[in-house]
Amino acid sequence: MTHGLTATDLFAGAGGSSEGLRQAGYQVLYAANHWQTAVDTHQANHPDTDHRLANLSETDFRTFGRTNLLWVSPSCVWHARSGGRKQPSVEAELRRADEGSIDRATAFAVIAATEVHAYDAVIVENVTEFMNWGRGVMYRWWLDGMTALGYKHQVVTLNSADVGPNPVAQNRIRFYAVFTRHGDVNLDVTPGPRTPATAILDPDLGELKTSHGYVADQVAEIAVPGVPHLTVYRNHGRARRADQHQLATVTAGGNHHGIATVTDAGVYRRLLNNRERARAQGFPDDYVFHGRNVPVIKNGKRRYLDEVRMQIGNAVSVNVARFIGERTANALEVA
Repeated sequence: MTHGLTATDLFAGAGGSSEGLRQAGYQVLYAANHWQTAVDTHQANHPDTDHRLANLSETDFRTFGRTNLLWVSPSCVWHARSGGRKQPSVEAELRRADEGSIDRATAFAVIAATEVHAYDAVIVENVTEFMNWGRGVMYRWWLDGMTALGYKHQVVTLNSADVGPNPVAQNRIRFYAVFTRHGDVNLDVTPGPRTPATAILDPDLGELKTSHGYVADQVAEIAVPGVPHLTVYRNHGRARRADQHQLATVTAGGNHHGIATVTDAGVYRRLLNNRERARAQGFPDDYVFHGRNVPVIKNGKRRYLDEVRMQIGNAVSVNVARFIGERTANALEVA
């Protein structure tokens, strides 16, 4: 698919959004991120893109060229409910006196870049809690900023498992805002058959286990032998047939997706590998990831931070980026 449209990808990470836009026919001219490892991954897969290592809260967007479309995925870390984070008061948010409020304010890069380049369309992705930013007040101010620049907004929440034509094998519900001058992008989704987790799993059953620890109750639920079941290393997890269900949301932190298969020989178990996680995000198997396991000390214990897993978990689902990119391109061509 080609239509001659160009794109800029800010907070591009590993490039799920860029890969989806590329598949939708865009030429991604610029990509920026604050983490060198993510920039290295993006560059390995999108060598013709102009890459920038930048703190986008302190960037002069006049140094970027103009493109038709801007895709922005501001940091979601301090919007997400994980970690028991609580929303501060609006006054505290405005002072930007703590790490969380500074991180959330990265969303203002959307307005700063758009003011300079007056893109034909702007797409923003984040967790659904983004709409509660500043108890909703900051979010509304943010929308008002784009309105003042002449844009109409369309806001949807989409589950990556429902977005075709090739839905991914993962339940991932995210916030998407599409800004255009006319507000006429068709974002309606008609969910079709979902892709089961078995579509992205390697044939490896793992190791034969006699003790199941945290997932013992889930393993005990498995009633159908010979069929891989999804297990979750989290409270209240349930074993689900991998040929009938999707993965729970792939995240940047934690290693909680497991597979258990009951056989005549016993129970085989393993964790998902990074290639399987990448498939669950819609990345093709030839997509290259840079990164290593970095030793860190957490709660007095030595652990390892998997940089590849972080990039995959933080990425935009490729199929959704392609879907929104295609629908936006259709609207721009008609306009």
